[in-house]
Amino acid sequence: MIRGANISIAQLRALIAVAEAQSYTRAAERLGVSQSGVSHSMQALEKLACGPLIIKSPEGLVPTVLGELVLTSARKVIGELQVLSQQVGQFHNEVDEALKIGVIPSALSGWLAPQLASFTSRYPEAISLVLEGMEEEIKEWVESGVINMGVTTDVTQLNLTYWREHFDWQLLKKDEIVAVLPENHQLSKQESVTVAELAEHPLIMSSGGCEALIQQIFAHSLEEVDTFQVDFWVRDTRTLLQMVAGDVGVSLVPTLALSNKPTANVVTRPLSPRRDRNLIAFWPKRQPLNPVGKQFLREC
Repeated sequence: MIRGANISIAQLRALIAVAEAQSYTRAAERLGVSQSGVSHSMQALEKLACGPLIIKSPEGLVPTVLGELVLTSARKVIGELQVLSQQVGQFHNEVDEALKIGVIPSALSGWLAPQLASFTSRYPEAISLVLEGMEEEIKEWVESGVINMGVTTDVTQLNLTYWREHFDWQLLKKDEIVAVLPENHQLSKQESVTVAELAEHPLIMSSGGCEALIQQIFAHSLEEVDTFQVDFWVRDTRTLLQMVAGDVGVSLVPTLALSNKPTANVVTRPLSPRRDRNLIAFWPKRQPLNPVGKQFLREC
């Protein structure tokens, strides 16, 4: 049994860094420690977890099933510590002009991470907090003042009156939605597929934040909305791709969510007509973006 009281923050940070960088060397560079330090932290954490957390695969270092379990909790713990630090700072009335930002996972890993790295390399004190979370979490963090800018899927049309009353926002990027199919699937022989064609096969959908958008796409594309049924919901994109590769079903996935993910035995096809999700930056209407936030948006 895992001995939670003995787990250190350094071990959790090491696990997150290795899983995201898929390399001990890059993880060490990200954390500013030696590679042996990262290895030592991982070995200690795996001993406490009573099993391997990261294994080598053709795509690089990837979490095991146990690793994904620990990784989910690790991210929550580190996120809560960052939130706590911010709340303590606010309690003591600290003046902080740095940007505090929250980003959905697919936008961070698939596009924004290099931009954040470049921005902080030129302005080392400009960004004090980067939190990764789902759409609803990020909205709550912006509303509560934990962060002063969120980057998320544009869901403003779902409750436009509320968004106009509470937030300002700016379009950052369009991200194409593609069909994800088993390599030998009959639809994979086509250059593009329609939503109606996908609806005739078992559907696997991510519950990681794009549910409303995907449901909207089906609702707008099918004559009878009742024909739209999700057969399997999964939270992790890797798991979704494994299920598609195993011919369990087909899916719709934003292109950025596929970045750095294994795609063996899986093919993607554009939708006909094309569908995109819009990624937006948003902030509280009551508290306009500070100069750092405005500069970051100009450079995105």
